[in-house]
Amino acid sequence: MNTRNLLAVLLLCFSVLSVEAQQSTSTVLGTIVDKTSKSPIEFANVELLNPKDSMVIKGMVTDNKGKFSFDQVKNGTYLIRYSFIGYEKTVIAVTADKGRINVGSLPITLLNVAMNNVTVTSSKPLLNTSIDRKSYDVTKDIMAQSGTASDVLKNVPSVEVDIEGNVSLRGSGDVMILINGRTSPLLGKLNKAEVLQQFPANTIERIEVITNPSARYKPDGTSGIINIVLKKTVKGGWNGSVTANAGNRDRYNASATLNYKPGKLNIFGNYGIRQDNRLRTIITSRDYLDATTHATTGYYSEDGSSVTNPLTHLATLGFTYAPDKNNSFGLSGNYQNRDQLKNDINTKIFSDKNHVYTSYFDRLRVDPETEKEKDATAFYEHNFPCEDHTLRVEFNVSSSKEVENNAYKNIYHAPGNSTSLDNNRIFQGDDQQQLTVDYSHVINESSKLEAGYSGSFNQQDFNFYFENYDNNAGKFLADKIKTNQFLFNQSIHALYGTYQKNYNKFGYSLGLRLEEAIVKGYQVTKDTSIKNDYLKLYPTIHLAYELTGTSQLQLNYSRRVHRPEGDDINPFPEYQDPYNVRAGNAKLLPEIIHSVEFGYKWQNKNFSFVPSLYYRYKQNGFTQVTVALNDSVLLTTQQNLSNDQSAGLELIFSAKAGKFFSSNLSTNFFYNQINASNLGYFDKKTIISFSTNFNSTFTLTPTTMIQLSANYRSARLTPQGKNYPSFVMNTGIRQDVFKKKVSIILAVSDVLKSQQQKSELNTTYLKQISIRRADQPVIYLGVSYRFGKLIKKPEDKLQFDNAQ
Repeated sequence: MNTRNLLAVLLLCFSVLSVEAQQSTSTVLGTIVDKTSKSPIEFANVELLNPKDSMVIKGMVTDNKGKFSFDQVKNGTYLIRYSFIGYEKTVIAVTADKGRINVGSLPITLLNVAMNNVTVTSSKPLLNTSIDRKSYDVTKDIMAQSGTASDVLKNVPSVEVDIEGNVSLRGSGDVMILINGRTSPLLGKLNKAEVLQQFPANTIERIEVITNPSARYKPDGTSGIINIVLKKTVKGGWNGSVTANAGNRDRYNASATLNYKPGKLNIFGNYGIRQDNRLRTIITSRDYLDATTHATTGYYSEDGSSVTNPLTHLATLGFTYAPDKNNSFGLSGNYQNRDQLKNDINTKIFSDKNHVYTSYFDRLRVDPETEKEKDATAFYEHNFPCEDHTLRVEFNVSSSKEVENNAYKNIYHAPGNSTSLDNNRIFQGDDQQQLTVDYSHVINESSKLEAGYSGSFNQQDFNFYFENYDNNAGKFLADKIKTNQFLFNQSIHALYGTYQKNYNKFGYSLGLRLEEAIVKGYQVTKDTSIKNDYLKLYPTIHLAYELTGTSQLQLNYSRRVHRPEGDDINPFPEYQDPYNVRAGNAKLLPEIIHSVEFGYKWQNKNFSFVPSLYYRYKQNGFTQVTVALNDSVLLTTQQNLSNDQSAGLELIFSAKAGKFFSSNLSTNFFYNQINASNLGYFDKKTIISFSTNFNSTFTLTPTTMIQLSANYRSARLTPQGKNYPSFVMNTGIRQDVFKKKVSIILAVSDVLKSQQQKSELNTTYLKQISIRRADQPVIYLGVSYRFGKLIKKPEDKLQFDNAQ
C-alpha cells in the first residue's frame, strides 16, 4: 500500500466537503472551574438552553480539564446552565456569532452546608461514545463492585476478553493497555492477562478506548489504546467509601478510598485486597501425521487441572497542589503485591498408531509465585496567562519483580520408570522510566497546536534456572542445557507535533511523531548480542465534518507499530514441560501498521448510533508458529508474516428510556486475510467473523438497579488453525439502603456456565483440539458504604442537581 497516495486521497475527500461548509453556525466552548481554587471541575453538567422557554438544546459533561464544547450551534442568543453535585447551579447568557465563541473560565461556587454521610450520585452515562473513542464509566457498572478489570473490560464496546484473560480490540490481540495514561511493567505481554484478572475493578474510575490515536500518543498497538483511569476524587472537603465482597469457593475482596481537599491541596489514597480461588481445566487431543503421506503415526492426549489462590494488595497514595491559578504540581505512587500458589496436575498419554501406550505419566506442579510492582509519578503544570495555553512536565519511574519457584514431579504409569523430580526457578525484572513534556496552545478561535517530547526507557532481566534430581547423588543438580539469562534494554526518544484547525463545519488535525528506538539484547549464557536500532515517522490525520447539529462524519489515518518485547527475541528455549518448548526469535522485526477509519455519529436526547468502517494493513505481522522438533516435542516461536490485512464494520447503538432503562449494543464484523507464504503456506487464509456485546441497566426504583450483559465471539482464524466461538452472560443487582449511603450488591458472572476456549491446530505434521474451561459461575455478595463531609458556608441552603 502506498502511504503517500492514501494520505492524498483522505485530504482530497474532506477538502471537497470543506468548500461546501456554511457559515451559519458556531462553536461555543469554555471551562468550568472552582471559584475558590480555580481548579477545573471534571464531569460538571453543562446545558445549552433556549432563552425563551429554557428548553435544553444540547447537553454534555466536562472533560478531565473542565472543558466543554457545543458544536453546530445556530447563530443567536442562548443560556448556558452549568452545575455539579455540591456546587450551586449557575446560568449565564451567551451570543453565538459565526465562528468560535470561547466564554472562558466559568466559576462555580461550592454550596455552604456541612454534611455527614454524603451520598455522591453521578449523572454521567455508563458509556460515552464518539467516532474515534469510547469512555466507559466503571463506577456505574455493578460487576465492577466485586469483579476485576477483566470482568469490566468484557462490557466495553470493541473489547473482547477470552477465558484466560487475553484482551483484544476489534479482533486484534495487540492492544496497548495503559494505566493513567502510562505504560506499566505489570502489563507486559506475559503478565498482562494475569494482572487484569486480579486488578480490582472498584479502584477504576473509567476505561477509555481510543482506536486511532493522534501523534500525541505512543504509536504502539495494532488496534489502538485502552487506558485504565484509576479513581482520584477532587471534591472539596473529605469523602470516601468502603466496599467488601464475599464470593463462592472462598473468594473475598475489600477496598477503601479516601479523599481530602480543604482548598488548594488535594490528598487522595485507596487500598484494595483481593483473595481469589481459580480452577482451570484443559483437555487436549493430538494426532501426529507423516508430513509426506499424511498418515497418522501416533496420538497424544492431555487431561489437566490447575488450582490457583492469588492474594493481591493494591495501594495508591498521592497529592496535588495548586498554589495559584497558573501553577500546579503533584506526586503519587502505586504499590501492588500479588502472592499465589499454583497446584497443577496433568495426565499425559503418548501412544503409537495402534493406540498402544508409549508413555503414560502424571506431571504435577507446585508453584509459589510472588510479584511486586511499585511506581511513582511527579508532575508540574503551568498555565500561561492566555486561555488554553499550558505546559506540563511529568516523570514516572516503575519497577516490577516476579519470582516463580516451580517444583515438578513426574509419576510414570507406562513404562514403569521411577518418579523423577525437576525444578524451574524463573526471575523476571522490569524497570521503566518515562519522561514527557507536553505543550498545548490554542492559537486563536479556530486553531490549536500541541507539541512535546517523550522518552521511554526499559530494562528487563529474564533469568531461568533449571535443576534435576539425581537419585545417585541424592540431590538436585543444575541443568546447564536449560538454564539461561537474557538482558533486554530499549530506549525510545520521540518528538511529536499536532495542529488542529476548524473551518466552521469542517475541521482537521494533522500530526507527526518522530521516534528513534535503540534496542539491545544480550544472551548472557551464550554470550551473544542482539541489536536493532531504527528511526521511523508516524503520521496521523483526523478529519471531521458536521452534517447537522446531531450528526458528524470523521475520517482518520495513523501509522502504528508493534515492537517485539524481550521474551519475543530471546532465542534460548524455555521448557514449559518435557514435550513443549517455547523460544524467541532474535530476527523478529517490528510490525508496521497502516490504520484507516471512517465513522459517522448520530445522537439525540435518547439515542445514539455510531457506525465505523476500519481497515488495517500490516507489514511483518507477528504470528505464533508451532513446529515439531521430533516425534513428541513441539517448539512454539514467533515469526513475521509476509503481510496481513483486515477490515471491519463496527456498529454501536445506545438507548435510554427515561430513568428506567438504558442499554448499549455493539457489533463488530471483522474480515481478516493472512499471507504466510514466507513460512511455507502458499494459500492466503481468509475468514469473516464477528462479536457482539450487549449491556443493559434497569432502574426498577430510585434505589434498585439490575444489570445484564452478554458477549458472543465467533470463530477466529489463526495461521495454523482457528479458535472456536464463545459466549458468556453476566448479571447483577444493586439495592441502595439507608438513604443511599449503603449499597448491597449481588453479581453473578457466566450465569449459563457457557464460557470456554476451544482451539484447533491443523498442520502437515499434526492435528490438535484443545479445550480450556474455568470454574464458573462466580457469585459475589457485597456491601458498599459511602461517606463524606464537604466544607460549606452555614448561611446557604443545600441543593442537589439531579439533571441527567
